[in-house]
Amino acid sequence: MRTVQNQSDNTIYKDVIVIGNGPSGIAMSLILSGKLPYLTTDEHPDEMLSARLKNVTSSCLISQDLGLLAQGLEGRSSNPVSLLMDALLHPYADLGLEMEPLLEFRQMGKEIDHLVLGRGPPGGSWHTMDPDILTLSLGSWMALPGIPFPSCITNEKRAFARDVAAYYERYVDEMDLNRYFKTNTVVTGVRSLISTKPSNAPTSSAFWNLVDRVKVHIEPETSMATSPCFLTNALNCLLVRSSNRRNRLCRRSKNMHQDASLRKLNNKPETVIIPKHEKKRSRSCCCYQSETGPISRSPDSFAPQNVPLYNKFNSCDSPREPRWIVKSLDVETGETTTYSCKYVVLACGANDSPNRLEIFKGRTDPECLVHDLRSLESKLDEALKATNILDPVLIVGAGLSAADAVMAVRQRNVPVVHVFRGKSAEFNKQLPENMYPEYHKVHQMMNDGGSTYPLYQAFPEHSLTDFEPGSNTVKLLSKTGQEVKLNISFAAVLIGSKPNLSFMQPEDLKLGIFKDRDIDSKTNPININLLTYEVAGHEGLFAIGPLVGDNFVRFLTGGAVAVGSELYKKMNLI
Repeated sequence: MRTVQNQSDNTIYKDVIVIGNGPSGIAMSLILSGKLPYLTTDEHPDEMLSARLKNVTSSCLISQDLGLLAQGLEGRSSNPVSLLMDALLHPYADLGLEMEPLLEFRQMGKEIDHLVLGRGPPGGSWHTMDPDILTLSLGSWMALPGIPFPSCITNEKRAFARDVAAYYERYVDEMDLNRYFKTNTVVTGVRSLISTKPSNAPTSSAFWNLVDRVKVHIEPETSMATSPCFLTNALNCLLVRSSNRRNRLCRRSKNMHQDASLRKLNNKPETVIIPKHEKKRSRSCCCYQSETGPISRSPDSFAPQNVPLYNKFNSCDSPREPRWIVKSLDVETGETTTYSCKYVVLACGANDSPNRLEIFKGRTDPECLVHDLRSLESKLDEALKATNILDPVLIVGAGLSAADAVMAVRQRNVPVVHVFRGKSAEFNKQLPENMYPEYHKVHQMMNDGGSTYPLYQAFPEHSLTDFEPGSNTVKLLSKTGQEVKLNISFAAVLIGSKPNLSFMQPEDLKLGIFKDRDIDSKTNPININLLTYEVAGHEGLFAIGPLVGDNFVRFLTGGAVAVGSELYKKMNLI
């Protein structure tokens, strides 16, 4: 267990620190500022969803059982709350329907003290992209709640990246969120003040999800003639075996017994009954602040009384008791700032660190090597001012970023050498030709190999095996073992990217579903509770956006609403 109590006097306290000021962080700030989603109608084209909406007890979505409302929904996200919010904001959008949203955001909630930290202006990585690139999503899908995305001047259904970046910057201003944003700031460290797992407890995420569902309430002593709770006994045995004094067995009434799998399916928490004579002793833990209603119980509340541990519910006694320390650096002034907070929300996207080929790992990148399209274009434009003739540009990769680079280089009348490991690209199967003609053009070039397309030569099923920076010579190796040697002017390795979570402590970096792999938005997102977006095994740490697999803007509001709903409940604001 790690406990840090000594803090500098100049530490700034916030209830919530949001790391990342892209659309995910903006949506999160919107909810925390008190602008909450309210249902305006329950008439949805999905009859099952419409039926569930008719049973809500309040029009404010924050206070609803989001898991229940999201049951049965399917779409391009694996997170149920994201699918729910998309269904309410863009009903049947995937079928081409343009319907009015069933929600509106109103300034009806209590403001949660928070700060959004970002490297650049609000909008995140949209400000670093090639401004002339068109979005994959329709322009209308790039909007955040409350302000529609403006129609493109060129009448394109898709939007230019420069328009998207400008929209997010204007959105923060018009929604009066500027006071929550701190720009030109790099987060250098995030540290937990408490270990959320006892050292002798199992590490299975399923175990901790089960513990989180246990609820406690006080019952008179007359209810003790009930059957023992085997589940609670097992949990207590695991979590308090180091205690010097033996805890009483928790009990529950027989009519509460039901199949565990059915409880999981219905997302109904188990209820554990604490006898009345335990009530006095348990007052030392402020999770028993209510004597009449059920109160959520965390794994910490099972801990032995003699272990010095910050309690999950210390907020009722010490509302400004922090659980996390966040350190940041102002890139303009060099000033460092330390924040303490109860909750941290990771909203830093997935494009910070480009993937690198093995031959470049551990080496300094040569001057002619880049990992993003904007840098490639800058180098090309600078070189073309000095000469009109350049050696071919090497592009490695078979995704959309590589396709963008192929188009950008050919438009400058510079030859392209395109290297990729497969036989062809796969993106043509996902993108209809009538909406994405430029990508299908590149796909045709990759299949053709370059025999009928000027300034383009493809090397399918090849790998880059050697790079000589002094002579700008590269060696390619085919699948059959044939070697090709080429002279190039520049090289762009565009094989995807991953989030930069280097500010986390080493023991906190294994956040993915697969602990032995790096976080990847497509193959290994952060392991979260699907209804609250809290990171498994890390109390008070949340993740939203591409970090959890929500790679399209239209799904980002769902994560913000899920986190907002959980925080409003934890802080007793609803």
